[in-house]
Amino acid sequence: MQLGNPLVYWGSTASLGVVGLVVAWYLVRWQRGYADLDMAEIDHIHYAALYPVIGWVLHYLPFIVMARVTYVHHYYPALYFAILTFGFLVDWTTRNQKQPVQYAVYGVLYAATVGLYIYFIPICWGMTGPHANYGYLKWFDGWRITDGRKA
Repeated sequence: MQLGNPLVYWGSTASLGVVGLVVAWYLVRWQRGYADLDMAEIDHIHYAALYPVIGWVLHYLPFIVMARVTYVHHYYPALYFAILTFGFLVDWTTRNQKQPVQYAVYGVLYAATVGLYIYFIPICWGMTGPHANYGYLKWFDGWRITDGRKA
């Protein structure tokens, strides 16, 4: 079970691997003689993508190395770096698009983030009333939200 926004958690975590694929893509193309990126774009990947990934690793690695249970609060410091990586990917994929397309992508992501936050707000702010009222929050069988069933 998570204590936040699935789009932010899952999207930012997936973005860590996607950044690795993007970097591998450009490294293979560079090795084969393609000049896809200029120095400013390489610097942008370096500072806006690789540093956040390194920050994520440095914050999360101690909890991976420890031979004990890792709870969600252990992941929070690393989450900031994963979110920065997700932001980089959104920016990188929309950088050459027309402004209306960029605004549409940003608008959809913003609306989904806010909408899912509102949807899961009882988890963040506390549940009041009968637990059966919150069965709708259980998306997966492995989530233990309440004893209620999914509505």
